[in-house]
Amino acid sequence: MPQFPFVGQAYEAPMLLQDAEKCVNWYVEVSQNGDSKTPKALLGTPGLLSLLTVGTGPIRGCWVLPGAQTALVVSGNAVFWLTANMTASGLATAVLSGTQIGTLLTSTGPVCIRDNGAGGIAVIVDGPNGYVVNLTGKTVTQITDEAWLGSDRVAFIDGWLVFNRPGTQTFYTSPLYWNGTTAMDATYFALKDSSTDDLVTLHENIRELWLIGERTTEVWIDAGNATFPFSRLQGVTPQHGCAAKQSIARISDTAHGVDSLIWLGRNERGQNTVKRTVGYQIIDVSTIAVNHAIASYPTISDAIAYTYQQDNHEFYVLTFPTADVTWTWDVTTNMWHERASYDPVAGLFHRHMSNACMNFAGMTIVGDYRSGTLYLLSRQVYSDNGAPLIGWRRTPHVWDQSNRERVFHSQLQVEFTPGVGLQTGQGSNPQAVLSWSDDGGQTWGNEHWRPVGLVGQTRNRCIWRRMGQARDRVYDLKFSDPVPRDIVGASLIYV
Repeated sequence: MPQFPFVGQAYEAPMLLQDAEKCVNWYVEVSQNGDSKTPKALLGTPGLLSLLTVGTGPIRGCWVLPGAQTALVVSGNAVFWLTANMTASGLATAVLSGTQIGTLLTSTGPVCIRDNGAGGIAVIVDGPNGYVVNLTGKTVTQITDEAWLGSDRVAFIDGWLVFNRPGTQTFYTSPLYWNGTTAMDATYFALKDSSTDDLVTLHENIRELWLIGERTTEVWIDAGNATFPFSRLQGVTPQHGCAAKQSIARISDTAHGVDSLIWLGRNERGQNTVKRTVGYQIIDVSTIAVNHAIASYPTISDAIAYTYQQDNHEFYVLTFPTADVTWTWDVTTNMWHERASYDPVAGLFHRHMSNACMNFAGMTIVGDYRSGTLYLLSRQVYSDNGAPLIGWRRTPHVWDQSNRERVFHSQLQVEFTPGVGLQTGQGSNPQAVLSWSDDGGQTWGNEHWRPVGLVGQTRNRCIWRRMGQARDRVYDLKFSDPVPRDIVGASLIYV
């Protein structure tokens, strides 16, 4: 029985007749053992389990504070102090509590948060405004200093909090280990001015300050200067910019043993590509299919992103709120997939529910973009807080490359993890549903259901037989039961 290229990344080409593939809520696991049954498998993406609700939402940002026992969470216009009363252990989730400690002047849009350690404060920026959080008194105070210029990004390097001034080339700093009450120095500013484009976003990485504009990038370091601490790193001016200021995040670069940065890029030659740093070089990591999808969205400047590590994979989760779509790049395998929440009433897929992410209390925690709910993000959870978590895989074209004639599809076997059914209720008899298109992905036929296996039925095989003839066929598989949905591979017999 020949193997079928069922396992792969999302690749819906600009022309469906070339490639109509999709991979939603599944990602590729590449075997590290040459003797494995198959070199690749599909693993189900993590589900969501409600941990705590703070405020009315949306969750706009979060930040783990020194000591890793407390964190800040912004929900709507409210700032919450989050405490881990008990960290996660085994299958038991952490016990969290949240107390509101202040309010912001805005209630929507991403915020950026950093603390300054020995300075005893954290700073929240929302664009026009900045706020100081006193970590001892647990108070929130608006920054009203005359030297405050507004900011929607903040970084921390060597005791300095660094801010951008939106819509300009200017960036500026707080005093060293600022306590939030002393005056800011209005002379502590500089310009990203090696080119004429405005500064869009900034991020710290390996004690370097990356200033990314509309078309170009500069890297600055803390040089200890008397008049302004930072100096431009000479000879490092990549000709790449940023299309969405909140899309920037830090990722691993195992090949070089250091961390790097990733964001949604653009320059004078174009946009809609995801870029990452490799040393001081900037390279594309998005595929033609991902670029094509991004180019179709009405707005990309509102894209937001976060990264997290789980089960030896690292993921860059990139959401386009206006387009209502979430793409995810697996840094470990260099493969893309989509993540989507599902509305069972309307029968529609939407962007992933997460709006921000932090590693806290032994868990990966994400915040809801529609409410104040904080969720555990885990592969041991098989629904989106009770809503269906639907895995969706659309395959490559199946056709006779020699003469383009019809072929008979005798049998398709998809090897799920068997015997995972629940004792009662939804998922007690988990089923996979298959449909197919005989015109290359343009139209689709009826749904055909097959059991994955009741609890304990570890020899069950998920097989479809006698599926007729086609000149060009694409298969479409979905799985929605709240049980493990990992797939080892698939085999297709056709003649």
